[in-house]
Amino acid sequence: MRTQDHVVSADGSRIGFEIRGSGPMLVAVHGATADRNRWAAVARPLSAHFTLVAMDRRGRGLSLAEAGGAYDIAREAEDVCAVVAAMAKRGGAPVFLFGHSYGGLCALDAARGNDRIAKLLIYEPAFATPGFDVIGPQPLAELTQLVVAGRLETALEFFFLKVIEVEPAMVAAMKLMPTWQARMEAVRPLLREGRAANAWRPDHLTDLPMPVRYLVGGISPAWLRTAAYAAQAATPGSDIVELPGQAHGGMDTAPALFVDEVLRFWNGG
Repeated sequence: MRTQDHVVSADGSRIGFEIRGSGPMLVAVHGATADRNRWAAVARPLSAHFTLVAMDRRGRGLSLAEAGGAYDIAREAEDVCAVVAAMAKRGGAPVFLFGHSYGGLCALDAARGNDRIAKLLIYEPAFATPGFDVIGPQPLAELTQLVVAGRLETALEFFFLKVIEVEPAMVAAMKLMPTWQARMEAVRPLLREGRAANAWRPDHLTDLPMPVRYLVGGISPAWLRTAAYAAQAATPGSDIVELPGQAHGGMDTAPALFVDEVLRFWNGG
């Protein structure tokens, strides 16, 4: 059974989420061009072990009621903190926090000094490193033109194929999934998130008080692998696990492997 709820973040934004399953609280933070349905391939097995809390990041889904003002990724971290605080109170214990891609940046920022988080698992945090932009100036300009023109599906395809280098066959498969429409609706926030990801740096990851593990795809693009290893190097006491044969969407292409890694980390392996 699924239920929906919301919290009010620090700036007044209404942040919605969906809850299913039972057990320890697992708050999942999706990346760009996605919403809470991003976890469709793994939601059932995860909810057999956890109370899975799939939040919608601001600007999409259940979190469209966003406060005005200039965008800042710090507001996204406050959103995650608000959901974590509510779930810790509801579950009576610290929660397990997982972030994917840009959602990994939001989760990392939310975890700083946060004693409500028992463990933190991050899959390929998407940020720029020397020589690698997340979205370079020219691709960002092209994306902006497509979005302004209302060509959202073309913009989404361009992002997957040209920016994060998803294989064409995988993009074709994604277009057949029921989540494709939601991904198109999340293209507009992608522009601001791309700018924020280009500016984000891992220098502040020295004060994470919980165990931290990074996941990285064995065949992911170089810029994502470089970012994952840079974040791990900047996080004292953390470790990194490679998912063999997987890229940025291992939860889709190898759901059993992904769930096994989530459980292994939670259970101390």
